[in-house]
Amino acid sequence: MKKVWICLGTALLMGFGMANAARQMEWLNRGLVAVKTNGGVFLSWRLLGTEGSSTSFNLYRDGEKIATLSGTDATNYTDAKGTTSNRYSVKAVLNGKELAADAAVSVWNDQSLTVNLDRPAGGSDYTYSPNDIAVGDVDGDGEFELILKWDPSNSKDNSQKGKTGNVIIDCYKMGGKKLWRIDLGVNIRAGAHYTQMLVGDYDSDGKAELAVKTAPGTKDASGKYLSKGPAANAAHTSDYRNSDGYVLSGDEYLTIFNGETGLEMATVNFNPGRGTVKSWGDSYGNRVDRFLATNAYLDGQKPSMVFQRGYYTRMAITAYDWDGKSLTQRWYYNAATSGQECYGQGNHNLSAGDVDGDGFDEIIEGSCAVDHDGKFMYRTGKGHGDAIHLSDLDPDNDGLEVWQVHEEKPYGYDLHDARTGKLLFSETSDGDNGRGVAGDVDSTNRGHELWSAANWNTYSVKGQILSSSRPAYNFRIYWDGDLLDELLDNTTISKWNHSKLKGETLFQMQGNSCNTTKATPNFSGDILGDWREEVILHDGASKLYIYTTTIPTVHRMYTLAHDPVYRNGMSWQNTAYNQPPHLGFWLYGNKGKFPTPDIVLIGDDTPKAAAIVKQGAGSSSQVIVKGDSIVPFTFAIQYADGGTVDGLPAGVTATWNASTASFYFSGTPLVEGEFTYTITTKGGNADFGEATRNGTITVLSVVESGPAPLAVKSDIEAAVPTDAKGMANNNHENYRGEGFYDFENSLDSYGIYHLVSPKAYSNATMVLRYAHGKTDSRRIMVKMNDDLIGSLTFKPTADWDTWDSVMVGVDLKAGLNVLYLKSLEENGAPNLDQIAFDKEGIVLFEDSTQLSAVDTLGTEVAAGDTSTVNPGDSSSTTALTRGDFTAEDDFAGNIRLASGIYLNIAEGTLVAREAGFAQVEFFDMTGHRVAGLAKNVPAGSSDLGKQIGRLPEGAYMVRVKFNGRAMQNMVQVNLNR
Repeated sequence: MKKVWICLGTALLMGFGMANAARQMEWLNRGLVAVKTNGGVFLSWRLLGTEGSSTSFNLYRDGEKIATLSGTDATNYTDAKGTTSNRYSVKAVLNGKELAADAAVSVWNDQSLTVNLDRPAGGSDYTYSPNDIAVGDVDGDGEFELILKWDPSNSKDNSQKGKTGNVIIDCYKMGGKKLWRIDLGVNIRAGAHYTQMLVGDYDSDGKAELAVKTAPGTKDASGKYLSKGPAANAAHTSDYRNSDGYVLSGDEYLTIFNGETGLEMATVNFNPGRGTVKSWGDSYGNRVDRFLATNAYLDGQKPSMVFQRGYYTRMAITAYDWDGKSLTQRWYYNAATSGQECYGQGNHNLSAGDVDGDGFDEIIEGSCAVDHDGKFMYRTGKGHGDAIHLSDLDPDNDGLEVWQVHEEKPYGYDLHDARTGKLLFSETSDGDNGRGVAGDVDSTNRGHELWSAANWNTYSVKGQILSSSRPAYNFRIYWDGDLLDELLDNTTISKWNHSKLKGETLFQMQGNSCNTTKATPNFSGDILGDWREEVILHDGASKLYIYTTTIPTVHRMYTLAHDPVYRNGMSWQNTAYNQPPHLGFWLYGNKGKFPTPDIVLIGDDTPKAAAIVKQGAGSSSQVIVKGDSIVPFTFAIQYADGGTVDGLPAGVTATWNASTASFYFSGTPLVEGEFTYTITTKGGNADFGEATRNGTITVLSVVESGPAPLAVKSDIEAAVPTDAKGMANNNHENYRGEGFYDFENSLDSYGIYHLVSPKAYSNATMVLRYAHGKTDSRRIMVKMNDDLIGSLTFKPTADWDTWDSVMVGVDLKAGLNVLYLKSLEENGAPNLDQIAFDKEGIVLFEDSTQLSAVDTLGTEVAAGDTSTVNPGDSSSTTALTRGDFTAEDDFAGNIRLASGIYLNIAEGTLVAREAGFAQVEFFDMTGHRVAGLAKNVPAGSSDLGKQIGRLPEGAYMVRVKFNGRAMQNMVQVNLNR
């Protein structure tokens, strides 16, 4: 019988925060595009964020079906027989049921669609040209409309004196039909920093509205002056411009217009108000009228409007909501004290996204952030900047990151954590750094690449200089379909060639960019076709050119407009110094496994298959100790009448809430074990069948350290697990080997050890030698092979240099065994020095030759098998790629850096057991980084590169990461050439 010991346990929290309903986003039609190419007609259409592999497609040419694409095929196709006289349509097929098609589309003659505009009449000293565009579905037909700001040729930067022509805003269908025109009047100055347009479906009626700053003299689409709220009694014929052209007096309004008609729906006094002009940083009118704006899901469900005034010094932000009747203020934030909070920490641009995982969006200002409730979050102290990029730039850092370039010396540029503001990488510069981009342009480097106008370097997210050449520093764009970013600069789309260290032109467009030297497009984003992005340029007068790609892709991905971070980016792109939108996840690193957005589509009346959607916080798969409660979580049922839940452990319930159509999971399990539960819908559309979804609740027994064994016969150094979320370390004393394993300080940290046993052992005692210098007890889940041992408690030791041991009984198979240790605490687990057994011959797996000496191989492991486990899953196995790695490589002058990773000084090579992405950094003995590499390496040997090859002889500390996992914090090596 297995040894089992009992101890007390405390509650395990697998999540935090509140459960939220899904975000509401536009229902969009297929956006089918047909373009004549040399190979026929290229077809591209939209997959929605609510659709998955159960949705396939049939393509039709002139009513005749020409192709069927499966639920895993990309949503593009080339019809080799197509001509410009054909018409095409696409029909979704859901669980075998063909749905209705959108209207058939004609074929474009080339890659651009021309939209003819109604150019406003100019004045005596100015003419109009098309400027920034915001997009939204204003009429509920599933197609984005274009809300266009006309720029007079005498528009001004805030630093420039002079009167300007009126700002005109039009709305156009992509086919060229003008829906309406709004004239903002003489009291709204024209220039990049004055008028910021927000377009969104704020009242959830399936149609987008326009919100914009207005003033006395503004006319809606009827041609009449504003007449609601404070505008009802305004002196609309008054001209408040001073002799220098600045508007420093008179009323200021915020107006929400009907997106379909352009008519005024509500007007309120604009907040943040002007107040005293000099309180914003100068007295002549520059900094007082620096505005920004973005949509943000501040309640986690529908978009709010966020308007900002000031960023050089004082910064004030107000959030507004529109419910279809009233335009109301949600909150107001004011940073008016120098050196405190967001004062002086803003950019010429901003971003919005859920950076702290609570389901609500935060406002990212550049060097500071404001929470969803209008409260200050953090400041980096780096000050004002010209460019900002928010995304999952560093896949090894939890959450999202911000790449920011700074206008004011000496700050240069920095990468910081979007949730905490912690600096991840920064450097100084000696001047105004006015441009910078974060883009994933190099497949050999893990994560995004970073560059700016401060120098010619291209950096990794770790701050490593990848090259002394840089790509174009304007916009990023998805164009050629390979999941990497391409570059959009002025009228050119280029591809960065990381081996030749130069950009190569992919596509040259006709037309003009906007905003003088900024050379930004009228708009860039995913508004048609598949997930690649379109570019809108203009002719300088009365035409827009909408460009789309015709390069096939094999990657199936939903429309980028249904990613929450990206959709916010589409709203703020038109503001001030325009920036490109980013996804909220790393596209290249998630190939084939793109995260499903938690959204519900407003205005969608097409037949739907039943769906089960996880909402809010609380994991659907939890590991807890018996006697503790699970962290509650929610699953919503969509397009069905309800559902059933089977397989929950006793004590856990799924309570149905009819008003929200959701199951709320809660309770305290009464039994131990691993429980897989199943949710099944009922009463949905009979044509599509039921939907099911599974989750797991693992309930652990509690085990207490048993008696020490009479003798330890197998002793394994624990510093370098086979797989881990943590790292080897040596920053404390009295460990017995070369170091110890340091779990990451998080709930999901773990260490997985592949152990080889010469024979099967029952009732083996496993000894874990640990140090725990805090005052709390910490718990680890212990699992050996398929045997869930339970929760083991590690009591505090005197400090981190003092070591103790706990013992637990385990069964070992002959051959390969998988030991899985997982933290059960938010602050991680104790440091682990050694894993010992009271049985002979048990060793850490290093090479398959170890298995040849096993007396009796288990049925799951055969000699030569090098199976490993996925992180966090000790039961699944995946074959490693071994390449030309042999057992002899372990001993041919190699230095072991980490499990399966060796350094050969004589050959100047890195030897890896499996293919992957390696990051190796060398530090001198004073702690300064002197060399490093970061690249994809094959299984076997690969060149270390010139940086490392040129290091002089001597002692160095080496840090290793492999496939994003920290394998070795510091190990000393001696270079003797």
